[in-house]
Amino acid sequence: MRIALTVHKYPPESLGGTEVYTWGLAKALAAVGHAVSVFYPRQGLAPEEARVEQDGVRLWRTPFAESRATEGPVRQFWHTFRDAGIEADFRRFLAETDPEVVHFQHVQGVSAELIACAAGRPRVLTLHDYWFFCANSQLIRPDHRTCDGPNLGWNCVDCATARADLQRLRALRPLVALPLAYRNYYLARQAAQMDLFIAPSEFLRQQYVQQGFPADRIVTLENGMEAGRLAGRRAGGRAGGESARPQIPHDPAHIQFGFLGSLAWQKGVHVLVEAFNRLPPHARLVVYGSQQIFPEYAAEVRRLAQHPGIHFAGALDYRQVGDALRALDCLVTPSLWYENSPLVIQEAFSVGVPVVASRLGALIEKVDEGRTGRLFEPGDVDDLARVLGELIENPAELGELARNTTPPPDMEAHVAALLRYYEELLAETDSP
Repeated sequence: MRIALTVHKYPPESLGGTEVYTWGLAKALAAVGHAVSVFYPRQGLAPEEARVEQDGVRLWRTPFAESRATEGPVRQFWHTFRDAGIEADFRRFLAETDPEVVHFQHVQGVSAELIACAAGRPRVLTLHDYWFFCANSQLIRPDHRTCDGPNLGWNCVDCATARADLQRLRALRPLVALPLAYRNYYLARQAAQMDLFIAPSEFLRQQYVQQGFPADRIVTLENGMEAGRLAGRRAGGRAGGESARPQIPHDPAHIQFGFLGSLAWQKGVHVLVEAFNRLPPHARLVVYGSQQIFPEYAAEVRRLAQHPGIHFAGALDYRQVGDALRALDCLVTPSLWYENSPLVIQEAFSVGVPVVASRLGALIEKVDEGRTGRLFEPGDVDDLARVLGELIENPAELGELARNTTPPPDMEAHVAALLRYYEELLAETDSP
């Protein structure tokens, strides 16, 4: 089968959950004999890098227009969901690769018009976040409260004018709401053409149903985990000319908690640090995440850290994720936004590490309270400190939670399920 995947970014340039999943999916589909092509944009693309083969997968990289780097807010907004140059290149991509199925992973910053360009072929969309009805993808308001939806674009105005230089536009709220409402209407209209939607959590599925997306075409299917990706190699060595990787802190004499992810407000790292400040001095916490992406927030989190056992380990090489997780007794996911299906929780369960997480969004589905981890009230420093303290005082509970963890679906099983959906759609297309 000829299969096209479309995504907004791709490894190794970008290693977010959507990108890593798409990478694993493309390789797994190719490994069982399918002709897989991946279409995605890339900044600073040299001509010889536009068409390459990697891991048995054909990569079709399309360049961003150079003008994107200097354009104003209006053009930036437009290019979050439309780009004529990318659309033209996508049509060339379709003509040359002639896919039987087009599976969209994300089109933010690419173009939602690509959905219409693929008309006449079965089209599948995996919903990785809330972007099709929330411009910032995360349903988080500027005052850090969770959002209940666009409300005809009125709620979107606050996010769109959050920058200090744009706040004066709030006085023109109806005029600002209009293009935001158009964006949401346009994306809903594009998405309505989709033959099948895949939601990796039931929570995400219900959010889309509440916004009017067709419930009968949205199936819940957990993302697959690529087998062997977490095998890793111990830190500090060199292989094939690689530079030494960051050391992974490991203290077997003490219970070690950890955080892996973006040092961003919505990830709740400050909540974790403040809770940890209240724990006994022998507790240990390792925080993995780049301090360069949101430097002001990272600096604030470091300033908050008063506990002697808190260690900021910096950005983690993706090849070390398995080793870093195995060095932990427990992963903490203190998110303040509606997480969908965090890759890091799948990774933790894959290596038998239990998870403490916010009682919020799909995290409630992913962490089975008292069996594979513990839940706490989101943003509640006292409640998180209580849960962590109980685990420190009762290490036998941590051991029981670890024994109860089960690996998520592997990528092979996930691919088998997807292929059944693809074949059903193709059969419907071929029916008279």
